Amino acid sequence: MKPELNREYPALDDPGVFERMVALTTHQMQMVNGQLRRGQHAKPTGSVTAEFRVSDDVPVGLRYGIFASPGKTFAAIVRFSNSQNTFEKDSVGTARGLAIKLLDVAGTRAIQGDGDTTQDFLMVDHPVFPFPNPTAYVETIGRTQVPLVGKVLAGVHLALRERDELAIIKDIRAKHVTSPLGVRYWSASPFWLGPASGNDGHAVKYSAIPRQVATAVPPDEDKDTSPDFLTQALIDGLRSQSALFDFTVQLQTDAEKMPVEDVSTEWSEELSRPLVVASLRIAPQQVDPSGRFAEDCERLSFNPWHALAEHRPLGGMNRLRKVVYQASIDKRRDTNAARPVTHGVP
Repeated sequence: MKPELNREYPALDDPGVFERMVALTTHQMQMVNGQLRRGQHAKPTGSVTAEFRVSDDVPVGLRYGIFASPGKTFAAIVRFSNSQNTFEKDSVGTARGLAIKLLDVAGTRAIQGDGDTTQDFLMVDHPVFPFPNPTAYVETIGRTQVPLVGKVLAGVHLALRERDELAIIKDIRAKHVTSPLGVRYWSASPFWLGPASGNDGHAVKYSAIPRQVATAVPPDEDKDTSPDFLTQALIDGLRSQSALFDFTVQLQTDAEKMPVEDVSTEWSEELSRPLVVASLRIAPQQVDPSGRFAEDCERLSFNPWHALAEHRPLGGMNRLRKVVYQASIDKRRDTNAARPVTHGVP
């Protein structure tokens, strides 16, 4: 099958794979301090308030959804995190997350009748995911769950059969992040950017590029360093100055070299240069990881399907996330009944 530009292929989905991933994700969710935590990105680095401003010069062909009004500013909540489902020390190599929730966003929803009024963008500090599609992802996660030998079993399989996937995992783990404010983040998976209905639009990927450079000294993993040094870097970085990210859109220009259904393939910036369409400004503020705001933000749900139809997620991995994220949200809500998860602001 020769792929076409700006198109996804839901017929590739295997419902059994989706069901298995829901079961694996909800099974590994953990209780921490009396609350059931997220199935992924469980450990927060910190949550902050921000402003998301649409650029004045957004190209006419990209003026859909939140980009339809150049110069418009949205209030936002931003959550930085580590990608694992466990609360490991920050020195443990893993992907770092940036989740942006725009508030008071009106329009047709990606999921009809969801009742939400936010637009979420979820990103990590690597341009691709290790696994190309849901089947490959579930196979590896499933192996890690084998009692006693799961991680070894998964590692051996990757080393012998899936070396490209293993190479991406190693690249992610080898990154030395010193501050969440000084690294670039990518959506990794593709999204629609176009009219709420019809085919006259684009498959795109998003990125957030920092204008500030991280200057903190990386921790020495051989010493007893703070397990939460990234949180401290966030506190220090926003104590007296702003942090600013350029928010970019990269258009799919080659359906084979820039696939929608394979999220382990990087979209070349030589084939398609990212275009700045907005900025994310985090003003100086007191970041209190144990305060009320942080507590409230941990009750929020960040989900790529909390979106306008003009920004709906594309591809198999996002279709998998649709059911997995909702299952995680539902389980947290039901378990933490006294302090339920919400889709909006607290």
